[in-house]
Amino acid sequence: MIKKLLYCLVILCSTSGHYIQAALQKSDVTLINETWVPSGNGKLFCKTMGKGKPLIIIHGGPGLTQDYLLPGLNKLAETNFVIFYDQRGCGRSTGEINDETMNIPSLVDDIDHIRKAFRFDKVSILGHSWGGFLAMHYAIAHPKAVDKLILSNSMPASSEDLSLFVNEVTRLTSPYQEELSKIKNSKQFQDGDPETIERYYRIIFRTYCFIPKKADLLNLRMPPIASVNGAKIYELIRENTFKKTFNLHASLKALNIPTLVIHGDVDAIPPLTAQHTHESIPGSKYILMKNCGHFPYIEEPDMYFNHLKNFLTN
Repeated sequence: MIKKLLYCLVILCSTSGHYIQAALQKSDVTLINETWVPSGNGKLFCKTMGKGKPLIIIHGGPGLTQDYLLPGLNKLAETNFVIFYDQRGCGRSTGEINDETMNIPSLVDDIDHIRKAFRFDKVSILGHSWGGFLAMHYAIAHPKAVDKLILSNSMPASSEDLSLFVNEVTRLTSPYQEELSKIKNSKQFQDGDPETIERYYRIIFRTYCFIPKKADLLNLRMPPIASVNGAKIYELIRENTFKKTFNLHASLKALNIPTLVIHGDVDAIPPLTAQHTHESIPGSKYILMKNCGHFPYIEEPDMYFNHLKNFLTN
């Protein structure tokens, strides 16, 4: 269920330029380097691998970790220097969890701190799900720092389209609501029991896939502290962002960044919302993958990585 990484782990004890530059020189697809990047009142846990042009991966959630993307997205390290990271307060990253820190400006600043820590003038960005929403915000705030932008199964760019997503998730998960409520109200869930949290997300994410059992390939195991913090972060972001009216389309129309919008045709996030995002970004490319849901890197990996490789290398 959870694939083991067949890689050598090199743990870096410093985030100084010396150690990060050493990581750049050593890193290849079979070697994972770990480091923490200071940002505000926290430190962001990063994993790097590969060689080539830099690519920062932004995970979904809010409140999840980079782990559900691994080892699936490791393949991108065949052609790029890839930086995975846990968002502030998530996973192995640290930082205060409150209204002042868990908001879009802070999370966007974190991405820029990572770029600067690795001494890159420009980076490509891949955002998955909620991470796609952050990627859009980063591109809008720092357009000159973005080489290429990939929005993979991204959260919608407007609150109007977000409502379509909420309606679809409600429809898909309605047969399991009694079971999900029972799990969520259990002491094990509140305490962040890894097996309980994993079971909860597994039920939901099976409904996000064209073939439900493909969701069993996702690494959804988190330590208790990460699960408890993740739940707090989700609630804060929900209050600070999801419950407010937002619309990024006007700002997206001003972008001049090569952009790929890639989506699954049965994603719980309705493809129509991805189409709207694509239409707002000048010159963007839109790919709708058939018979595919929210996790194309495990559902249709060959097709998905061919599309990403063509975009990143051309």
